[in-house]
Amino acid sequence: MEKFSIIIPTIWKSEYTMELLERYSKSDYVGEIILIDNAPTKDIIIEKVIHIKEDTNTYVNPAWNKGVKLSNYDNITISNDDIIFNVDEYFNYITELNPFVDYGYIGSHSENYELTETTNPRIEPYTNENELGWGCLFSFHKSKWKDIPNELKIWYGDNLIHAWHSPTLHLRGFKIETKMSTSSDDMSVRDVRDRDRQVWNKLI
Repeated sequence: MEKFSIIIPTIWKSEYTMELLERYSKSDYVGEIILIDNAPTKDIIIEKVIHIKEDTNTYVNPAWNKGVKLSNYDNITISNDDIIFNVDEYFNYITELNPFVDYGYIGSHSENYELTETTNPRIEPYTNENELGWGCLFSFHKSKWKDIPNELKIWYGDNLIHAWHSPTLHLRGFKIETKMSTSSDDMSVRDVRDRDRQVWNKLI
């Protein structure tokens, strides 16, 4: 079984974060969990967790870049900290695509966050009708990664992935519980998020 490096930025605004870390830790698919802690107040002692304590908030996209650089496994999953799902089932579905390196990026379809149960999970080509949540949970081979520009702190990292890479896919029909945008809607980061919109408008 090939192992995955899990990359999770956090500022500890979600009630799901600790349970999510425990679920990843218990999965045989997971070799390490790189927790980029942008608001450290305590030590996290959970098996497989590499706890990176940042002096200041580096935000989401720079945390993704850093996590990929630090990762020790070729298969990568980048995960929000405010989602809960069946970890082993997720990896079972996405690793059915073999070899994984050939299949670009696999994210999450927006309907997954509305499901009451997993129903007919399938992997499909990404389409623009999948408007919300693709970047909350996505997996790829490390060789495919291209750093997100550091000027983009919170938003639009997944938009660049869609623009830069082909194929881009999504897993659909897979239940994920979330309180969407728990961190990015926090008042402390709204100015940064608004600057991201200005940077993105210049890029496009």
